[in-house]
Amino acid sequence: MSERTPRDDGSPDPFAEATTLDARSLRGLAHPLRIRILNLLQDRGPATGKTVSRWLDVSSASASYHLRQLETHGFIEEDPDLGTSRERWWRTRYEGYRFPEHLDAEEPELSTAVRMALAANWNETLAAAVNMWAAQPDGWREAQVMSGRGTELTLDEFTAFREEVRALFDRYARRTGAPGSRMVRIQFAAFPDPEDRSGDEGTDGGAGA
Repeated sequence: MSERTPRDDGSPDPFAEATTLDARSLRGLAHPLRIRILNLLQDRGPATGKTVSRWLDVSSASASYHLRQLETHGFIEEDPDLGTSRERWWRTRYEGYRFPEHLDAEEPELSTAVRMALAANWNETLAAAVNMWAAQPDGWREAQVMSGRGTELTLDEFTAFREEVRALFDRYARRTGAPGSRMVRIQFAAFPDPEDRSGDEGTDGGAGA
């Protein structure tokens, strides 16, 4: 997922084939299972509803319903080269999606629902990785990282930090097929501490009446 607008400086854009979400398409992702299905189709290629249900250990009816919702909102389409009269194969229409930041102000409830679905998906992926952490091969086991800390930043520093991290992500956003390479999931989040009220507007610090 990207929250940026398309680049205009000519540099490579790892989201060049992504779609840009709007209020309508946002509804299509407001469910953790749909995000998981979309990610799997992007990673593994076309699949049938039965295959998706097996991947996710859900019923065929549930998989079919969410596939239809993804189709309705423009994220996937039938693959005519693989489909038959008995079985429908689904493929993604885009490689990723952009999440314009203005949607947080224009569609706060929908954007929150999508971010909650993303968070649920990320948490599930992290939990699966933790379960396999100690069993990874030598080298790969030590290269894994879980890191978090608190710091104090101004808005300008926070913005600069975000852009530096994005640049690092972009630097490694590739699929080379190099010998010994593996797919690596990178999950990163940075946000004002929800318990910190120092930035609340209208707070005068006085005692209540």
